[in-house]
Amino acid sequence: MEEVDAYSTEEEQIEAIKKWWQVNGSNVLIGIGLAILIVVGWQFWQDQKRATGEAASTIYGEVLQAAELAALPQSDAKDDNSAEESSATFTHLVGELKAQHEASEYAVFAALLLAKHHVNADDADKAEEELRWAIDHKSSQGVKLIAQLRLARVLIMKEQYDAALALIDSVDAGAQAPAFAAVKGDVLVRLGKLDAARAAYSKALNANEGNSGINPVVKMKYDNLAVVK
Repeated sequence: MEEVDAYSTEEEQIEAIKKWWQVNGSNVLIGIGLAILIVVGWQFWQDQKRATGEAASTIYGEVLQAAELAALPQSDAKDDNSAEESSATFTHLVGELKAQHEASEYAVFAALLLAKHHVNADDADKAEEELRWAIDHKSSQGVKLIAQLRLARVLIMKEQYDAALALIDSVDAGAQAPAFAAVKGDVLVRLGKLDAARAAYSKALNANEGNSGINPVVKMKYDNLAVVK
């Protein structure tokens, strides 16, 4: 606008502004329009994200209630079909949450809950399916490690020891290293590799010693192997 200020009379300034607007006005409008679209689009995205999170949270709350009912012993059920109905409702809600909010952390938590339910029901195949889903979908590294550790245990249930070892050895366990070492010891015991199993238990015990203290279950397994030897 410096060239506008060079005009001496008001009429000349007005005329110069008109000419400037004819040349640059469309670009200004485009810029303003784009800025408005960006702001409105951002607000819409934030609102949708908030609404989606709230919706996922609501379903997850229903999942928790269904999981609690599905975990009740048969003797506590109101009738013979209550436990089965609760289990079916639980499974349905988890499936709904996974389908509608696949990228949500709630869906991963729900899959972990359902996997635990299947383990308690001795259905290792379905438990593995849920755990692999949790691992493959968006989640924090900590949650992913939990899913991988549980999957290793499920593979032991299925007597797929080589697959369990491969999984354990492929993981950068970080703070979960003691737990992974202990599960590796369990696998090696089943493979009859007792010296290697004892070394794995020793690693788990040493790693835990400076953190949460000695795990008594792992210590018992370690001591039992010493007796066997």
